[in-house]
Amino acid sequence: MQYINVIKMAFLFFPIIAVVLTLPFLIYHYRKYGSISPFRTILLFSFFFYLICCYFLVVLPLPSRSSVANYTKPYYNLRPFYFVSDLLSSNSFNYTDFKTYSILFKNSKFSDVIFNILMVIPFGVYLRYYFKCGFFKTLFYSFLLSLFFELTQLSGLYFIYPRPYRLFDVNDLISNSFGGLIGYLICPIICFFLPDREKIDANDYTRGCIVSFGRRFVALFIDYSLIFIIFIFFSMVFRYKYIFLIYLVLNFLYFVFIYYFFQGFTFGKWFVNYRTVSNSLDGRLSFFKVFIKWILLHLIIFNGWFLILLYYFYVNSNIYLFMVIYFSIFSLFCVYVLLCWILNKALFYDVILDFESISVSGGMEDDEI
Repeated sequence: MQYINVIKMAFLFFPIIAVVLTLPFLIYHYRKYGSISPFRTILLFSFFFYLICCYFLVVLPLPSRSSVANYTKPYYNLRPFYFVSDLLSSNSFNYTDFKTYSILFKNSKFSDVIFNILMVIPFGVYLRYYFKCGFFKTLFYSFLLSLFFELTQLSGLYFIYPRPYRLFDVNDLISNSFGGLIGYLICPIICFFLPDREKIDANDYTRGCIVSFGRRFVALFIDYSLIFIIFIFFSMVFRYKYIFLIYLVLNFLYFVFIYYFFQGFTFGKWFVNYRTVSNSLDGRLSFFKVFIKWILLHLIIFNGWFLILLYYFYVNSNIYLFMVIYFSIFSLFCVYVLLCWILNKALFYDVILDFESISVSGGMEDDEI
């Protein structure tokens, strides 16, 4: 029942911890292959959920600091396989009598060893299947995982407690490392029921070669988020004077000069691994066409509201009709993009300017960890 409660606790904390642990891996694989398959996402989430469960099993339940301060039991045990001699010296156990073997499973020391072996078996499977670790690397990483757990216990949960409330045991290091090796050895049996690791990479890379509308939207969201962060900074520097001019200049510099200088790259496009090229001029972008795209897409469609507000502040005229017209046009543009997405058609400004979005994701090489 205690183990079930620990797993429930892992479910409770998992969504928060997953953001910290899983997302960097997903971002890394997205940048490497250009896409992430649902199976890869589930696999990574399950891996970190498993690690969280292991960690909670090691540190929970948490005793009170006052009770730990009164502990007198030893901090550590450095005598390997001490439980074997204890079992063999038991009067009730006889290794020649199979009927007495049930005593082993009732012995807490023996059951702890079995549990420590079982706990790290999945780790060995993950290492071999997903991270492509060899035999000795699996042994080494399993040992490091176990050492991390044991040092967590020896430090009293990173010195939160006045002394260790659980025993640092060299036998745990041995049994955990052995469990990782068992996981490595049985991995081919388990992998028989799972998709081939290389096929997962190949499928992600194949999908990553296609620059989807979703990918372009993510890049655009990142670009405008960055522009607004810089805009807020400079607005504060200039004490919120010239805010319209600052925004216009930043937008122009980002989507014209930087876009042209890096030949179709922005930070958002670099992040999701694609760039814009011209189907003429050997793929190089001309400054004039980049400027035209900025006027059509960014100045008129995305920032038409900005021009209307600028007109309002400097001319002091009623802009209600202009805002209705602009948002109607913007809504039609969103519908148009959705239709192009469904029909897999190029957007009008790409057709006019002869632009094309191409993936620059890395290759499928995946070195063994």
